[in-house]
Amino acid sequence: MKLLDFFRHQLRTACLLLGGMSSMFAVSEAGVTPPPSVVVLKLDDMVVREGRVPERWMRIAEFAETRKLKVSIGIICNSLEGEHPAYLAELKRQAGTGWIEFWHHGYDHRRWTEGEVTYREFSKTSREHQLEHLTRGQALAREKLGITFTTFGAPFNATDATTAELLASAMPEIRVWLYSDGRNPAGKFVARRVRANLEEPVHKPNFGAFVRAYEAERAKAPRYLVLQGHPLSWDDAAFAEFVRVVDFLAAEGCAFVHPAELPALVQ
Repeated sequence: MKLLDFFRHQLRTACLLLGGMSSMFAVSEAGVTPPPSVVVLKLDDMVVREGRVPERWMRIAEFAETRKLKVSIGIICNSLEGEHPAYLAELKRQAGTGWIEFWHHGYDHRRWTEGEVTYREFSKTSREHQLEHLTRGQALAREKLGITFTTFGAPFNATDATTAELLASAMPEIRVWLYSDGRNPAGKFVARRVRANLEEPVHKPNFGAFVRAYEAERAKAPRYLVLQGHPLSWDDAAFAEFVRVVDFLAAEGCAFVHPAELPALVQ
């Protein structure tokens, strides 16, 4: 990269972080498509195991804190019920570091079939069911962790018109909706998914597949990427693939942010 282009890139990154000026990342004067301005790491399915945060989730927290890397973690909220003092204390500690944003990932993450119909927590279920699960999850976060979720992402990324209606009418504190299809944004910032992702297939981080998809997406000059992963499924080799993706994006000049920051950064 030419020296002038390097300084232009550094200036644009600084402006984004200070003022959310994402429009500066369109196309450079040389006609080269720049990398996405910001990246959200959407990590799903925090649960309690034997009264504690599972070791694979602890590895994520340690990585974020050591690297000073912002990540976001979806909590399955029924894990906050009961007496798990070590689990709750560790989640509070992680939230207090500033590197981790916890978000509402449903109350029970259930999927079941009745006859020929498959139901998911926020898909094809009743209004009463969905409202209870949204509000119960939010109440548990306040009671057990002392936080208010401002981001929501449904289990299986499966929602319907009832979900949109409830997010609009009953969840004013939710400002960001992860992976909605965007047809009914419910007054939220809809953080969409793209082809590039951490895992290929699901639960398997794959650096090579990510880079190929990233290069294809990069031509479209996306303003941001939201990358989904499931760290509880990652063995040592899978975690190493995740680290390769993070290192690659950092070298590209991407800034890692929390979902809650997207509305201000991406206009």
